[in-house]
Amino acid sequence: MDTQSRARVHAARIPRRPALPFAWLVLLAVATTASDGMAHGGQKIPPMGAPVRKGAVTPKATTRPSAPLAPTKRNVSRGRGSAGPRAVATDAGQFDAGAFSGSWPHWWENNKDLYIDQRRRSQRPASASGSSGQLTGRGRRVERVVRRRPDPALISADVMPALLQLAKKEKDKDILDSSILAMARASEAQDVDVVIETIVPLLGHKELSVQTSAALSLGVLGDRKSAPMLLALMADTREGRKLAGRRGRVPDMTRAFAALSLGLVNDADAVPFLCDLVANTPDSEVDVKVCAIVALGLMDNAHSDDAFMFLLERLEDRKLDAIIKSYVPTSLARLAGRQGDYDSSALATLLRVFSDRDTDNLVRQSVAIALGQLGAVTHAEMDDNDVVRALVDRVEQGKDAMTRQFCLISLGQIGKRDEAAQDHLDVHEVLRDLFGREISAPRSPESRSWAAMAAATYASGQPSSRGHFADRVGAAYEDESNPQHKGAFALALGILGATSYGPRIIEDFSRSDDEDFNGCAALSLGMLDHRAAAPELRRAFESKSISPTYGMRLATALGLMADRAIIDTLIETLQTSRSLTVNSAVAKSLGMIGDASAIGPLKEIATNKRVSDLTRAFACVALGMICERTEIPWNAQIARDNNYVATVPSIAEILDIL
Repeated sequence: MDTQSRARVHAARIPRRPALPFAWLVLLAVATTASDGMAHGGQKIPPMGAPVRKGAVTPKATTRPSAPLAPTKRNVSRGRGSAGPRAVATDAGQFDAGAFSGSWPHWWENNKDLYIDQRRRSQRPASASGSSGQLTGRGRRVERVVRRRPDPALISADVMPALLQLAKKEKDKDILDSSILAMARASEAQDVDVVIETIVPLLGHKELSVQTSAALSLGVLGDRKSAPMLLALMADTREGRKLAGRRGRVPDMTRAFAALSLGLVNDADAVPFLCDLVANTPDSEVDVKVCAIVALGLMDNAHSDDAFMFLLERLEDRKLDAIIKSYVPTSLARLAGRQGDYDSSALATLLRVFSDRDTDNLVRQSVAIALGQLGAVTHAEMDDNDVVRALVDRVEQGKDAMTRQFCLISLGQIGKRDEAAQDHLDVHEVLRDLFGREISAPRSPESRSWAAMAAATYASGQPSSRGHFADRVGAAYEDESNPQHKGAFALALGILGATSYGPRIIEDFSRSDDEDFNGCAALSLGMLDHRAAAPELRRAFESKSISPTYGMRLATALGLMADRAIIDTLIETLQTSRSLTVNSAVAKSLGMIGDASAIGPLKEIATNKRVSDLTRAFACVALGMICERTEIPWNAQIARDNNYVATVPSIAEILDIL
């Protein structure tokens, strides 16, 4: 469809109407963000926090540091850990937000499921395990096959009834938050009606965290039967207020999550209302507008063309707040990428905004990410490839560090997708030289880690380059003394499948006392399926002095190796620990491993009233992750290729959910 045709369709399907009642007070937004509306905490364990802004939106959007919330019961809603709503914690350590400058762990945290999950969910024989150590005292040798997902019949007959009972009878908000989201993740088609029937009354719960969890769970459930209710909540209509149990306005975060959920359920009829919301509400209503933009990017239906044209218009809106606008390029790229036959106006507009000197850095960063999703190697001569040339030039000459790093990743993604590399040798030579140069002699030191990740991404689609980059990254790994860079190189070797480096990585693991590096090394060993390292990783995991974050990485690595003993250890730890961060890490680990044998013990914990409410809530979280019906976690589609530098509370909340 050409641009003019799209414009006619857009005009016909999205008539200009008076604005719906979308206005709400800025003071209410700030108060809600600072109180129960955002008291959900974070699933990813410190110590790393990403920079975000405090308070309300300012006319010129910027990012400022903010400290994470302390790990309290209020912060665990929906089964989350200790990072607060204004501090996005990752599995790679804590960073001073004020010093944030191109740190690769933030990118890895948002995109790691694409590299880890595909390996851990493949069916393969498990390793034979000996004693799991002092925590369990079990010494059986077990041979089994790791299943991609538990049998749906088991989930419907055993898991869903338990979660339904918890959602209907429990009073604790953490258990309610976690059980309804777990139900939404795990449900099959035959469960949808009863799940909706159970969730809807909780939309009016007195606790805002339960209310927002209910709105989000309807989206995760993915059934369009819930669309009218979500639309009413988003639009703050009389029916929406009735659903929310309110005489006044529907709370801000509930509206934001309802908007995002309309995208998750892929409701075509909601597209004009989402467009109207973005066009006719003030920029001070940042969370609602951002979630509506993200929802439009998730659409894949008869009105996707409308969403496409609307987002294209917003991309050239010079008055739109920079943080809000920064979500437009990535949403446009997701939408256009699914369409497949999108017209060239998207790339042309993205390139124009990318090159405009007046473009805000946050927006340019997002455009760099979007170009990586839509660009292609289409010309044999480098000078004829506008997208690749623009990205390469920015890497070599750009002033903003984050834009340069995102450009490196995008170039890796573009090169990876080229199925006719032999016809574009000139372009691929430029890409390989660029990655190699930035790994060995970069313009700025932080680029080394990013270039290694970009090279590994590139080679994952260009097998003929794997050996070359394994050697280049391996040499950098051998020479590196900085633990953060060395950890990035270890992960890149894992992505590259460089099995010959397994013995060296475990040797460095054994000698190092840096938990950040050791966690990355463990994940690399897991991706390499270097099972000889399992005893060493298990010994480290059983140490009582390690941090929860490090323990989570070790457990994930052992899960990648299909090590049976780790399941027993994690279950016992969940049963006995009273630490919020430890329980969050254990739940995440069990979910990442995804082994069906954990279902029985987890269900027993979740339904046992003699166990603490927080522990029961985390057991629900783990059940939802293990039984998730999608290949990768539901929020991975939002996290991947996301400009996390321009975070807002609602999206930080979404990305932070276990």
